[in-house]
Amino acid sequence: MLARGAAAAGLFLIMEALSGSLPVPAYRWFAAAFGALLLVSCGPRLVTAQTERPVSEPYTGSTNIFEYPGRDQRLQIDRVMDELQIQAGKTVADIGAGGGWFAVRAARRVRPGGRVYAVEINDKFLATIATRARREGYDNIETVLGEPGDPKLPKGSVDAVLLLKTYHEVADPVALLKNTRLALKPGGLVGIIDRNGTGGDHGLDRSVVIKEAKIAGFELVRSFDFVKADEQDYFLIFKATAS
Repeated sequence: MLARGAAAAGLFLIMEALSGSLPVPAYRWFAAAFGALLLVSCGPRLVTAQTERPVSEPYTGSTNIFEYPGRDQRLQIDRVMDELQIQAGKTVADIGAGGGWFAVRAARRVRPGGRVYAVEINDKFLATIATRARREGYDNIETVLGEPGDPKLPKGSVDAVLLLKTYHEVADPVALLKNTRLALKPGGLVGIIDRNGTGGDHGLDRSVVIKEAKIAGFELVRSFDFVKADEQDYFLIFKATAS
């Protein structure tokens, strides 16, 4: 509410400045103060031209929590990769890779000739993944330091993308998906696995994901719920719409 009130006040003062009623120095002072207010008051809330909703704080703790016994079976990760058409020779992006749990499984699946981009905004996680890849012999994993709205992937480089229990933490989801779209090869697929929620509670309703993906230029092609055994609600697969 504070951020919305500040935004309304900011718009009023900006209009006054533009009309000449407010001296320019005062306008500049307000712009600086208004920007600082938004930084301290918005918290986890996302504000873009397309959407406004809560966003969960990105996880920064130990990546060991992703390595629990039986996860492969409960998530049916081999079936997930089958549905995303991940096979030998393919290039895959694991966006929000954490400690590399999915990246190493994808790297094993795409041998020989395939590659996995492990994308993270947390450079400590990337260091963990790089160490793990060397230790376990996966020379086909490349770590990438992304940004909240850009995975920093080469254009036209990937056949499949997975955001596993990550989408609700993305600070600028529409921008991220738009930039991911640029990274896809023709016919490339994007998978999102998550649970229902408000966005700020480490989950996001599937309807919101579908809406944001549509804004970013994607259409839903398949939807599954077999991931419920791993306490997730949906596995959505998207492809880019025709330009």
